[in-house]
Amino acid sequence: MKKTDPLVKDVKTTPKEKLPRRSDVLLDAIAQSAVKLLEAPDWRTEINDLLKLLGEATNASHAYLFENHLGKNRQIVTSQKYEWVGVGQKPEINNPDFQNVPVLEEGMSEWYSVVSAGKPFYNTTKIFESIWQDTPGRQEIKTLLDVPIFVDGNWWGVIGFDDCEREMAWSKAEIHAMQVASSMLGAAIKRQQTDAALRASEDKFHTTFHHTFVPMVIGRLSDRTIVDINEAFSNELGYSRDEAIGRNASDLRLWVDPDEHTKHQELLKEQGFIREFKAKFRRSSGETGVALISVAPIIVDGEACVLYTLYDITKIDELLVELQNKNNELESFTYTVSHDLKAPLITIGGFVGYLEKDIVNGNADKARKDVQRIMDAVVKMQRLLNELLELSRIGRFINKPEIANIGDLAREAVRALHKQLTTNKVTLTIENDLPNVEVDRHRLIEVFQNLFENAIKFMGEQPNPEIKVGLHRRNDEQFFFVCDNGIGIESQYHERIFGLFNKLDARTDGTGIGLALVKRIIEFHGGKVWVESELGHGASFYFTLATRT
Repeated sequence: MKKTDPLVKDVKTTPKEKLPRRSDVLLDAIAQSAVKLLEAPDWRTEINDLLKLLGEATNASHAYLFENHLGKNRQIVTSQKYEWVGVGQKPEINNPDFQNVPVLEEGMSEWYSVVSAGKPFYNTTKIFESIWQDTPGRQEIKTLLDVPIFVDGNWWGVIGFDDCEREMAWSKAEIHAMQVASSMLGAAIKRQQTDAALRASEDKFHTTFHHTFVPMVIGRLSDRTIVDINEAFSNELGYSRDEAIGRNASDLRLWVDPDEHTKHQELLKEQGFIREFKAKFRRSSGETGVALISVAPIIVDGEACVLYTLYDITKIDELLVELQNKNNELESFTYTVSHDLKAPLITIGGFVGYLEKDIVNGNADKARKDVQRIMDAVVKMQRLLNELLELSRIGRFINKPEIANIGDLAREAVRALHKQLTTNKVTLTIENDLPNVEVDRHRLIEVFQNLFENAIKFMGEQPNPEIKVGLHRRNDEQFFFVCDNGIGIESQYHERIFGLFNKLDARTDGTGIGLALVKRIIEFHGGKVWVESELGHGASFYFTLATRT
C-alpha cells in the first residue's frame, strides 16, 4: 500500500470543461458590481469592493482607478485614487510616482493615443522599458490593462489592472467585459454628478425663491393651484403661506380686472411663458396696485408647474399717468397761451394804428381812448403773464411747511378780499373748531382766496349771497369745503373748469387760471379737489389734504 505524505492532501481533479472560465467569473463580478453601483447614492462607497471583485476575478496583482484633473499650469494630469492589492503585493496608493502624472508623459504617447480615443490599452510593459525600468513601483509590472472611463463624452480617467507575476493574455471577451465595467462606472459617476448638480440647482433656486425681494408664486400647471409662495409675496400681498397654498388666484381674488385675467391665461396657453404682463392686482386688504407679471415653466418634484414673478409698479404707473396728464396739460397750455396772449396783442396792434390816425387828424379825445384801450390790453397781458408765472412756480419755490389752523387760513383770505365781499354784500361764515394742518401757509391762503373770488364772481342775481367754509367727514375720510348759493355749474363742466383759461363766461373778469392754480396747489399737497353742483343750485368745492393733520 502506497504511503501518503501527511503534508500533501488528496485533490480531486475537475475536468477542464467543468472549470469556470475567467471571463465568466469576470462577468459575474461585473454583474454584482452593477447592482451595488445602482443602489449606492455615492459610487465612491462601492469602488473598493468593485476593484476587489474585478481584481480577484482577473487574478491581477493590482486593480486601480485613476482620475484626470487639472494640475499646475492648467495641465491635465492623472492621479491614482483607489486601489485593490493582491495577496503578497505591495500597495502603491501612496506612491508619489502615481500622483499628478501628466497624461502626455514622455514615453507614453502610444498609451495616451489609445486610451484618450476611448479604446482599452492592453500590453506588456516591455514597450515602456525606457521610462519604467528605473521607476520604483513600475519596474515590477509585467502586464497592463487600462480601460478609459468617459463621463458625458469627456475622458474622466481609467480603471486598470496590472500583473507583476506574469505576462497575462487577455481575451476579447474579457476586454469587452472590462469595457462594460468602465461604462457602468462612467454612468454611475455621471448620475451622481447630475444628482449633485440638480441638488445644487434646487438649493440655489430654494435660496433665491425664499430670500429674494421679488414676490414669487409657484403654481401647478394643471389646475393653477398655488404650491408655494415666498416671503416677499406674503409681505406684498398680505397672505400667509397657509392662506395661499392649495388655493388659486380666483380664490384669493388677486385679479382686479377679469378681462386681464382671461387675456393672461390665453397668452400663457398660447406661448407657454409670459414676460412682463401689466395688470392690476388686489391685496388681501382689498387695496389694489399695478404689477408686471412674468411666468416661466418649471418642474417641481417631477410635476409641471409655473413660476410667477410680480414686480410692483404701482408708484411708477401713477407717475406715468401723472406725466401723461402733465404732457396733456402742457399741450393744452401751449395752445391756450398762444391763443389768449394773441388777443391783447391784436388789440394793441389795432389801436396803435387808430392812435396814429387820430394823432395825425388832431383828434385828442379819440387818441386818449385809443391809449386807454392799449393800456387795458397791456394790463390784461401783464396779469395773465403774472398768473402763469405763479402757476409755474408751484412745486419749485416751496415755502417751509408749518402747522396752521385751516379756519385761520380762510380768515386771512377773507381779510384780503374784504372790499369785494362788502361791495357784493356776501355773507361768509367759517365753521368753528376746524383742524390744524401742516401745509405751505401762503399757498393754502391762495386756495381759499381763489375759491372765494370764484364764488363772488358767479353769485348771479342772488339776493342773499352766501359762502360757507367747513369740514365734512365721511367714513374715515375728511374733506374741506367752500360752498356758495350762486348760479351753479352744469355737470358737463365739472372737470373742465379746473383747466387752464377755461372761462365758462367770457364776459367775466379774470384770466381763467384761478381754479387751475387751486388744483395745482392741492395736488402738490397730496390731495385732490372736485366740485359738486347743479345749475341754479350753487356750487360746492371740496378738497382733501394728504399732509399730517
